[in-house]
Amino acid sequence: MSLRPQMTSIASLPSLEVSPKSRYKLPVPPNARKKSPHVAVCVDTARSHGRGVLAGIAEYVETFGPWSMFIDFQAESDCRQGRSKDWHGDGILTYIEGADRAQRLRRSRIPTVELFPYRDDQKLPQVVSDDVAIGRMAAEHLVERQFKNFAFSGYPEALWSSRRQKGFSQSLLQSGFVVPMVLNIKRPKTLNNWESMQQQLSDWIRKLPKPVAVMACSDRHAQRILDACHRAGFIVPDDIAVIGVDNDEETCRLSNPPLSSVMDNARKVGYEGARILDQLMSGKLKAKDVPPILIPPVGIATRRSTDVAAIDDRLVASAVALIRENACNGLEIPHLLKRLGISRSVFYLRFQSALGRSPHHEILRVQLERVRSLLTQTSLSLEEISQLAGFQNPDYLSVAFKRELGQTPGDYRKQNRRT
Repeated sequence: MSLRPQMTSIASLPSLEVSPKSRYKLPVPPNARKKSPHVAVCVDTARSHGRGVLAGIAEYVETFGPWSMFIDFQAESDCRQGRSKDWHGDGILTYIEGADRAQRLRRSRIPTVELFPYRDDQKLPQVVSDDVAIGRMAAEHLVERQFKNFAFSGYPEALWSSRRQKGFSQSLLQSGFVVPMVLNIKRPKTLNNWESMQQQLSDWIRKLPKPVAVMACSDRHAQRILDACHRAGFIVPDDIAVIGVDNDEETCRLSNPPLSSVMDNARKVGYEGARILDQLMSGKLKAKDVPPILIPPVGIATRRSTDVAAIDDRLVASAVALIRENACNGLEIPHLLKRLGISRSVFYLRFQSALGRSPHHEILRVQLERVRSLLTQTSLSLEEISQLAGFQNPDYLSVAFKRELGQTPGDYRKQNRRT
């Protein structure tokens, strides 16, 4: 169906009767008489999930609106700014943590769609991230990196965290590994709580067999785990690889090292939530007929915290660490051979056996990861990027990029640039 406005010529307008009452009055288009639904949107945009949800709602409303909207940008699950016993709107899109609030919303009979899985007994329509699928995707990513030891850390009594742990464990068991070691710990509310938590995390990390791959329930928790790794004296990702969830770009880039993360599809959660609410408000759907809608994750944003393979050959592991640190600074194979004190033929044989690729290809892979990051996170020219990534010139970069990734740097930037 075309969304372009229909153009009507003046000649095709109906003739107007000239009278005192009708003079200067034009016919009102039928869709202009339609009342915009009054909708309350209550999500926590301090978190990347909430910002993504809001973007998805905006996309739907821009296409099928308009709506008259109250937006609570700082809302926690209690929707504090948006609570009003006397408000009689047409619909609500919100996070709901407490069962008492869910009950009040059901009693209000205002169509409501829940956008975050705090509980599974709310008896309200839900459009939420598929947390089990998120856990499975994290496990698959870490298994690909050839780890044999795995661990999970999350929050007790948080349904979404336990679901991510479940998916993580299920995937590992199906791949022939044992159930991961688990530490569930309460979120800190004060600086003193944070220091205590970091000590508990550090103690737990010291007990884990190394090398080990750890999934955190969220990016925020993963950042705390990375800090605890440094406190305990372990190297990330060589000793401990860490992956989070949400791809909160600021948190991931400020982590040390930058954090890999499962990318949920919060934007689609918002869009589908708005679509379901629209059908509820129009009477096309009834709340009791809407099953929970689970939105799967879209992929992994790989950064340095998991950019490693668990390698038994310590010489090759040392070579990979040197490549990771120096590939974009003009590192060449002779430099590696001299640093490691090994012949070219033996080095290539051991490297290929451990990783299934050559040292040259590993250097190129690290360079291209740097290029991909700069293309999506900066406005630098291709010439500037080629210099920062250690390429001799932008032409060689373009050829290598197209050969390895199947598209030009320009096309990659257009498809993946964050606006």
